[in-house]
Amino acid sequence: MRHARLLLIPLLMLFVLACGLSNAVQQVETQLPNALTSAPTALGFVETAVASVVPTSSCTGTPSGAGLGLQLDVTRAVLEKTGQFTFTESTENGQPVSTATLASTAAGGFSAISNGFSAKFIGDVCNLTEIKMTVPRTDQQNTVDEGIGVTTALFSGILPPDVTLGLFTWLATNYGNVPVGGQQQTTFGKFEFTLQRDQANMTLDALPAK
Repeated sequence: MRHARLLLIPLLMLFVLACGLSNAVQQVETQLPNALTSAPTALGFVETAVASVVPTSSCTGTPSGAGLGLQLDVTRAVLEKTGQFTFTESTENGQPVSTATLASTAAGGFSAISNGFSAKFIGDVCNLTEIKMTVPRTDQQNTVDEGIGVTTALFSGILPPDVTLGLFTWLATNYGNVPVGGQQQTTFGKFEFTLQRDQANMTLDALPAK
């Protein structure tokens, strides 16, 4: 149940963004009970809410080639709207990389993992090829809880609802059980997720499914 409550944090956040404070309270009152028993409906509501606040992508046409089907400008706009993430731009191995870190206003809510968290959005800005998230991980339960929380905050609204539902359920089951040196892998839709743990970090890699 603790993990279920964590999964609702980004839902509440996006309700506020999309509807305004007063309307959001009404939406939460009607949608929150269903979030625990009817997650696809709740996630569909989030996708609709996000669409109302995210500008149209500057990319035109259908994304071509192997990729995740995500546009960087839309993805970044969703995450910046939450106020929890800031971005820096760079290149790695000749590819553009946009790296999200926790904003100072969000770091207090993720105090166990804020120093060392990052999420890299890699590849063609009109068709990202990889999302690689790194989260500090120790044997303390708070790094598990906050790791799940920040992952749901990151991926809510930027992935299709059916993928988001599958991913969050899988993470709630597996995140705390991956041993040092171990990994878990799964596929939802066209997204392949690999969860790996080393001595200091957990990484979650999202790639196009094979």
